[in-house]
Amino acid sequence: MTKRYNIHSILLERYDAVYIETPKVACTSVKTVIARILGISLAETHGDPHQVHWPMPNQAHSRSGSLFPGLFAFAFVRNPWDRLVSCYRDKIRGEVDGYTSFTSRPGVANCLARFDAFYAGMSFDEFVLAVESIPDEEADEHFRSQYTFVTNEEGRIAIDFVGRYERLGADDFRLVANRIGLPTTELLWLQKARVPVRYATFYTPESQRIVAERFRRDVEMFGYNFSAE
Repeated sequence: MTKRYNIHSILLERYDAVYIETPKVACTSVKTVIARILGISLAETHGDPHQVHWPMPNQAHSRSGSLFPGLFAFAFVRNPWDRLVSCYRDKIRGEVDGYTSFTSRPGVANCLARFDAFYAGMSFDEFVLAVESIPDEEADEHFRSQYTFVTNEEGRIAIDFVGRYERLGADDFRLVANRIGLPTTELLWLQKARVPVRYATFYTPESQRIVAERFRRDVEMFGYNFSAE
């Protein structure tokens, strides 16, 4: 039996659908589009979709079958090596313009501040070791394994569609929009690092191996591999 993990989801009631948020997988962009579709103003949150009180569905508590019976549930995943670099650049180096706060501990984003393993100015290799030391049961959602967002207690994928970050803008979000009848298929890319870099440049052979093992279930379940391209 697999542990039941906390997930954040948004009910799109008029479309009989549920979006399951996976942090560091374009969730700011997706939630901003959903807010526009649902007529939810972001003015009071200064444009921050993460501060909205979203309508939430009831999650099923059966050990098998869909997490949200009767609703089209969808989520997106990302290459684990790439996702971890994104987390580091955002939550430690502060390279992302958006809604990350560093008020609890200087140099460490608030969402990671409860972990002593993270500290200001740490290298990426040190960040990887810190993530490795924290199991999914204790991990923050920004680096928790992605399978924990989309599987049931038997460890099986229990939603209707798992799209990929790597083809989100061109294909996968459009597939969802067409499937459930959303009035838009346009996805704006928000909260991205100011300077694009290839994630592979951050890795040594050892840190690459550590991430492969730490996120082994993601790699196997979603068919990802490390690419130096």
